[in-house]
Amino acid sequence: MTSPSTENTALVLALASMAKIGPVRIKMMLARAENPIDILDWDRSQFISIPGISESTAERIKKGLNIDYGRRQVEWAGNNGYSIITLADGDYPAAVRSLYDAPSFLFCKGNLTETDRRAVAIVGSRNATDYGRAMAAKIAGELSRHGVTIVSGMAIGVDSTSHRAALEAGGRTVAVLGSGIDVIYPASNKKLYHRIAEQGAVLSEFFPGTGPNPGHFPRRNRIIAGLSQAVIVVEAGEKSGALLTADLALAHNKKLFAVPGNLSSRMSSGTNDLIKSGANILTSVDDIFSVLPILKNDYIGPEKKIGEDLTEGESLVFERLSETPKQIDHLVRECRLTVNEATSYLLSLELRGLVRQLSGKRFIAI
Repeated sequence: MTSPSTENTALVLALASMAKIGPVRIKMMLARAENPIDILDWDRSQFISIPGISESTAERIKKGLNIDYGRRQVEWAGNNGYSIITLADGDYPAAVRSLYDAPSFLFCKGNLTETDRRAVAIVGSRNATDYGRAMAAKIAGELSRHGVTIVSGMAIGVDSTSHRAALEAGGRTVAVLGSGIDVIYPASNKKLYHRIAEQGAVLSEFFPGTGPNPGHFPRRNRIIAGLSQAVIVVEAGEKSGALLTADLALAHNKKLFAVPGNLSSRMSSGTNDLIKSGANILTSVDDIFSVLPILKNDYIGPEKKIGEDLTEGESLVFERLSETPKQIDHLVRECRLTVNEATSYLLSLELRGLVRQLSGKRFIAI
């Protein structure tokens, strides 16, 4: 026997599959119906009473609404380890529900929890510089250790770096896709996708099998902003998609932060312009907590303070590292070490989670 909640889910999916109805009108329908499944029996006049639905559209819905399609989607999700959250469900994320054009449904891999209400989005360029990736990792890691969920879009560059840093810090992270829940894009992020699902959630407002159409990414950005109490733009050029997320954050009364960048770097032109336009400048997570103290939680850090149990050689190397990448040969000269000694100390620091190696034998502190 099919449960009422399953039938409601199927009904929402069936409506959403019909062309030229859209999430805004579906949201209105659900608000009018005592029970979502009742919409299946509405007459033409009830559909026409919804703003934006014409007589011809009402007729099309009456003739074409196919709840069996929705039932097949529900069955597919259950058979493949996905869940579906719709506007008809009480556990639909409240912050996303408040969006004017809230998605009618979200396919989910993993689980959303109450703790995800304390979320911050980190977005930025796909072509991030070493500086951008280093700052994204540092911010995401520190916020995660304060119990803040990191939200992003799983794109290469700043997005992926932020997700990974949250996972490495033992925190939660949520990825919002611009494709179907079963279409991993980019394909190189397959391992990351499954790690996020295990330690957080992957969400999509698109039906399974939907490819990563360029027009989908601006749409998913409103969900990223909606899920979060603040949006941080780490690095963005003048035409970066991250700036659209910044606009959406302001439109939905979210706090906006931008990480300042090198004035000569085109990848920082967008973030520097945001700061000039009034975005909160972010140089450390304390800047976020001063604006949103509700996000601050007991710090979940390592049992020992950084540097407390480092050897003399490890300390010598670590003290000369920062967010700016440094070549190993520079460290050898500065520390007056052999290449083998420097390599050994760097490996030890990397295993402790204090240092990250970049391409070209470059290293940064994290």
